[in-house]
Amino acid sequence: MAFNPVKRVRERRYPSAMQAELAEKLTMLAALPPVSETPYLTVSLDWRPSGSDPEYRAAMQVFEREAHRLQQEHWPRGDIFDSLGSDIEKIRTWLTSEVDPATRGILIVANSGADVFETVSLGLPLENRVVGGAVPALLPLARLDEDNPTYAVLLADQQNAYLSLISQAHRVEELAMASSDYPRKQHSGGWSQRRFQQRADERIMALGRQISSEVQQYMEDREIEMLILAGDEVITSTFDRTMPEALKERVIDTIRLDIQATTSEVIEATLPIAERAEADRELESARMVVEAIKRGGAGAGGSDDVFAALAEGKVNTLVMNEDYHEDGWADFVNRRYGAGERGDVFDGQVGEFSAAPIIAEDEMVRLAIQNGAEIDIIHTGVKIEREPNDQLPDAGQIPRAEAARLLDKYGGVAALLHY
Repeated sequence: MAFNPVKRVRERRYPSAMQAELAEKLTMLAALPPVSETPYLTVSLDWRPSGSDPEYRAAMQVFEREAHRLQQEHWPRGDIFDSLGSDIEKIRTWLTSEVDPATRGILIVANSGADVFETVSLGLPLENRVVGGAVPALLPLARLDEDNPTYAVLLADQQNAYLSLISQAHRVEELAMASSDYPRKQHSGGWSQRRFQQRADERIMALGRQISSEVQQYMEDREIEMLILAGDEVITSTFDRTMPEALKERVIDTIRLDIQATTSEVIEATLPIAERAEADRELESARMVVEAIKRGGAGAGGSDDVFAALAEGKVNTLVMNEDYHEDGWADFVNRRYGAGERGDVFDGQVGEFSAAPIIAEDEMVRLAIQNGAEIDIIHTGVKIEREPNDQLPDAGQIPRAEAARLLDKYGGVAALLHY
């Protein structure tokens, strides 16, 4: 048929105060050099309103309390005490005067002594955390980025199609496609019903192919890996017959949804699907790294081996349980790291940072970002479906996810290495 079933394609971006390119921000923060004179103050906050007052944020109280405690560790004076005081005041001013009301999560890295002040506004909350150290503590931001990959939703009927990109539970872009009215049914002197139906069937198939082509190009350009199909049975079954295999491989689910659904309804219906797909991917990642360790040479398990692989730039994917935690040490000059207390492992070759304390999981994440490695943070609990009147189980009764149990054998952290 010599006609274009899509007569109009319109692309739209939705303005937002949220930081969209988290990977780029993480790369920049991970590249900040270690310092010994004054610490980086890294603050992550759950900035959602608390209680009935829409202006009150409990996270502000957490920041004030924890930042004050950190500064008092260096009381009453000195470069560290003064730098932290300056950072705290600057962060306080920014939080009270410059945060967009739509913000739900915040990460700040500040170091007055090194002239660093970086802020990240987010559409999802972070854990409340205040950390001081020789390098920024990037685990909360890396985890949010890894847990919430941007996904696409194609909502369509036989006349219109809308491809929405969802990031941090917000719609950030939309590709709108409107079809032509061909074939038009005539009341007199027109086609027979059979002829009309044949043309209508040909039109819907052509429409499916054209929309699929637009969607495939759009997703490839933006490197989006997850697609959810939504609409009535006619259009979704048409896509099933017309989509190229390369695009079908990105489809994680198909749901029924009215074309008039609001943005919030689309997100409410699709976000759990994306979360389940992420959980499936986590399990596959855990299985792959365990098999690689068993093969020998292709994987590393446990903090010592993982640190060694990260220091040598051998890690392809860092995999850790969300509840993995160890204190550790770092010699940033000689790129040597370890969990626990620093032992006599340098043979006398120590650097100026040899005694620097670190949080092992934060430092592993920072090194992985520097090396361009993938990061998988494994959810340890199994999501429990329950009825409204069901009682929530105690924390100790929540089943541990299979992926987390696999990593438990290696202390909660492992790495897939470059071949």
